[in-house]
Amino acid sequence: MSREVNQSSRQEIEKVKNWLNLEDPITIATHQFVDADAAFSAALLRVLRPRAGLIFTRADSEITDERCLAVDLSDGPRAVKGLDEGSAFGLIVLAMKDIDAPVYSALRRWAFQLNKTDSGKTCNDSVMLGEFVNSWRSLKFDDGQIVAKIEELIKGKLKHEKRILQQKEAAQFIDIDDGVAIISGEKRVKASHLFKMGALAVVRQSSCGQVVIISNKLQRKGISLRELKEILPSSWFIHHSGFMACFGSVKAPKNYQDSGLEFDDLTTIVKTWITSHIENLTKQGIKLGK
Repeated sequence: MSREVNQSSRQEIEKVKNWLNLEDPITIATHQFVDADAAFSAALLRVLRPRAGLIFTRADSEITDERCLAVDLSDGPRAVKGLDEGSAFGLIVLAMKDIDAPVYSALRRWAFQLNKTDSGKTCNDSVMLGEFVNSWRSLKFDDGQIVAKIEELIKGKLKHEKRILQQKEAAQFIDIDDGVAIISGEKRVKASHLFKMGALAVVRQSSCGQVVIISNKLQRKGISLRELKEILPSSWFIHHSGFMACFGSVKAPKNYQDSGLEFDDLTTIVKTWITSHIENLTKQGIKLGK
C-alpha cells in the first residue's frame, strides 16, 4: 500500500473523505449478498460514521445521492470500487492514512490481504478475511448481520492498536539497567517493545506473579533460562524453549510473595547471569544490546 497513488484512486479517496466530512444524515450502499470487500468496506465506514444508514442493493445499481457512498459498486457518480488499489476496503483504509494514522496502521495488513484476494491474486495468509464471510453465510446470517459482525472485528482491532500505542509510549519510561528492563506493579508494557529499545531481558512483578523473559537476540546465541533451573525455586515454571521463566502468569495468577524470591533478588540473579554471558560473548568479539 506504499506505492504511488494514481489519479483514479486519488479521485475515489477524495470522494471518501468528502463523504466522511458530511453531516448526518448520510448513507452507505453496497451490493446484496456481500462478499468480503463489500462487507469490510461497509463495516469500516459504519465504525467511522456510526449513525450512517446502510442499504444493500443490486450490484448493477447506480447511486446518485450525494449523501450516499456506494462501496464495492462500479456504476454511478457515488461508486467507490478501488480497482487500482485492489479493493474498495483497501482504498478506504488508504484514505485514512492522513486523516487518522492509527486507523490506517491497524487495518493496513487487512487491506493488503483484501487488495490481493479481491483482485484474484494469491494470498499466503493462513486465514483469509473472506473465510469469515463464508462462515457467517453458512450459519444463515443475512447481509446486515455479517456487516455487524465485521464491525465488531474492526472495533476490536482498533482498540487493540490503541492499546499497543499506549504500551509503546509507556515503554519509554521503563529503566533498562545492565541490559535488564525492570517492571513492577501493573504497568502495561510489552516485552517486545523493550527488546527493541535494547533490553536483553525483562523482569516483571505484578499481581499475577513474577516472570523473566529473554530476547530473541539472546536465544539466537544459545542462551536459555533453563540454565537457571538449579537457582530458581522448584515452584517456578521454565518454558521448554528457555525464553521464559515464571511463577504465575495472566493465565494462572499466583501471589508473588509465595515465589520464594524477593523481587530485588530475582533482578540481581538475572543481571548477574546476563552480565556473565555478555562478558563471555565480548571475549569472542560479539556485542549485544545497544
